[in-house]
Amino acid sequence: MVQFRDQMIAQSRFDDVDLESSEFYNVNLDKASVVNASACDAAFTDVMMSNATFGHVCLTAATLQDVDLSASRLENVNLSNVDIRSAKIEGLRINGHLVSELIALNERITDASKVTT
Repeated sequence: MVQFRDQMIAQSRFDDVDLESSEFYNVNLDKASVVNASACDAAFTDVMMSNATFGHVCLTAATLQDVDLSASRLENVNLSNVDIRSAKIEGLRINGHLVSELIALNERITDASKVTT
């Protein structure tokens, strides 16, 4: 095991490196680039990723908890079978439609169908 502590290795390049089960604490990765990497079963906790860009990322079966996606843009996203719970959805749009309005319409239709049955 190699251990680095209080080291300045800015602008370094790592190529064909196995970092499986490595741990990173108090690491500055601002403007870092990770390309063609596997991070299966990785855990990211207390991480600031404002203005980060994710392209061609597979998050199948991932868990996102206590995540702030405000003002984010998702394009060409597969949301099939996604379960969103306890979410703040003010201003959330999917394909240009306000989700809050769609939910309100669904609730009115559901309530109206209960009255007629």
